[in-house]
Amino acid sequence: MNTLIELNTFGRLLHHALQLPVFVIQPGRTIESAYVDTAIADNPFFALLREEIAGYAYALYAAEQPIHFSRARLQYFFVNANDEDRLIGTIVVGPYLHKKQEDDQWLETVEELHASNRGWLLELYEEISIVTEERAQALSLMVHFAIRRQAVDPSAALLSTDLLFHTLVEDKRERDAELSLSRRSGMLHTNLSHERVLLHYVRAGERERVRTFVMESIVGEDEFGLLSKRSRLRSEKNLMITGIALICRAAIEGGLHEEDALTLSDSYIQQLEEKDKLQEVIRIMREALFDFVDRVADVRRGHYSPAVQDCLHEIANQLYGEITLDRLAELTHLSPNYLSGLFKKEVGLTISEYVQRERIEEAKRLLALTDYPITDIATWLNFSDQSYFNKVFKRWQGSTPKSYRQSEQRPGRKRAEPSSTE
Repeated sequence: MNTLIELNTFGRLLHHALQLPVFVIQPGRTIESAYVDTAIADNPFFALLREEIAGYAYALYAAEQPIHFSRARLQYFFVNANDEDRLIGTIVVGPYLHKKQEDDQWLETVEELHASNRGWLLELYEEISIVTEERAQALSLMVHFAIRRQAVDPSAALLSTDLLFHTLVEDKRERDAELSLSRRSGMLHTNLSHERVLLHYVRAGERERVRTFVMESIVGEDEFGLLSKRSRLRSEKNLMITGIALICRAAIEGGLHEEDALTLSDSYIQQLEEKDKLQEVIRIMREALFDFVDRVADVRRGHYSPAVQDCLHEIANQLYGEITLDRLAELTHLSPNYLSGLFKKEVGLTISEYVQRERIEEAKRLLALTDYPITDIATWLNFSDQSYFNKVFKRWQGSTPKSYRQSEQRPGRKRAEPSSTE
């Protein structure tokens, strides 16, 4: 197969034959086509998986064999299709599971998710097909032969444990050459929208959302760049040091005392430098992330009375549900009138204004990170119609939802939106 059209046809037939999700990825990190059953495609968690699948730098993975990888306990394999030495596209098959999710470790992972997300994830797991390791390997060898016309030794190691997607350039050290390689292959750095979301949660002291964000993220090292060619450990340390610096700044903006934040940052960076194992470096980074967000949360709690804190927590947990003054008053054991005045005095916004603002912030994250239609986002966040949603969004953001989504798109990525009035 040496054309994208042929690869699309093969991907469609493969989906029908295997009854598994199949993606055709262009070299520029764009999904050319996705063949996925409706029950999976409609699940809110699937949009995140779709974004991650599109984002990997398959072009740099010079493998003459299919490659299997795992993200968030979901399994995939991919095969690159070439026309001579030029990559024309990639077939990605997955996600699928090797076994049901009854094992204790899996259930523990699900329980760590925020309650509002747990149901969606469990529903997604229920819809995803079970494919044993032996059958998955056999399928990948068959797909590889069909695409590359090359047989692979069945005993070959096909599993990538880290899926770096990096081919180090030993003989082209000039920066311009490396930039050219990155542009040609589609290897870009991390999605800035993801970074903004994480830093927003740190700035707001929202530990639960940080934990959910970390649990859901399946971004590999290739998304963050390579900062040392001599050592993956050195590269990871450099990346984590950069991350701690960004988190430190976000915490300061969230109210953490500047000197305390910088001292904490220095301490974690020193700990990173002392470690000689990758897992220890990752552990310290996670510890630093949650330490900063907890300290910001402590500072912010000091600004509000217990009743208002309870309201803020309930609103954060119920953005997709019904939020009423009566419900908040019942929760805080205060009269609606008294709670309304107390909230406005401490927060500076009425309860309805605050709920509106937080829902627009959530909408911004969905617009930036997913391909969900704007009408669906408006409905999920309890806006009566898209016209009203557009009006409220423009009030808080200064632009329409469609304009905001376009401004947040990654380079080279296109989103199809149904025509609508703004």
